[in-house]
Amino acid sequence: MTQRPHHTAGRETAEGFTAAVCRAENGCGAADGRVLEALRGATQKVPFGVLVATGCLGRHLRCPHHEGNQVPRTGHRVVVQPCTRDRKPLGPAVAFGPLIDPTQAEALGAWLAEGLHQGLRPPPRLLAVRPSHGSES
Repeated sequence: MTQRPHHTAGRETAEGFTAAVCRAENGCGAADGRVLEALRGATQKVPFGVLVATGCLGRHLRCPHHEGNQVPRTGHRVVVQPCTRDRKPLGPAVAFGPLIDPTQAEALGAWLAEGLHQGLRPPPRLLAVRPSHGSES
């Protein structure tokens, strides 16, 4: 299956990104440290990539600590904003996770290093899991 390009605003190419990783105490930040190390290593390979440790990303993706959410607590949640080399945002931010083992972080890193600037869509298996909300009408 061929991946289709992920178009960005104004035909500018994403040369970098800002990746925010949840480090909330007793939350995603309590996940396996090897995953965070793999994310750090991947970010260092991209000249215009920035990894930011932050608090809960609940407003960007549904945090597993919210009542009624059935997403596993383990694993890091990451929000990535593609940008130009001068940090101008391009397109929407993309949510990933939970990342529960270093190979997932390495796969995300490979997409950040190669696929993002080529305009390829991220690997679907890494995209953020949507929580269940119980029965909705």
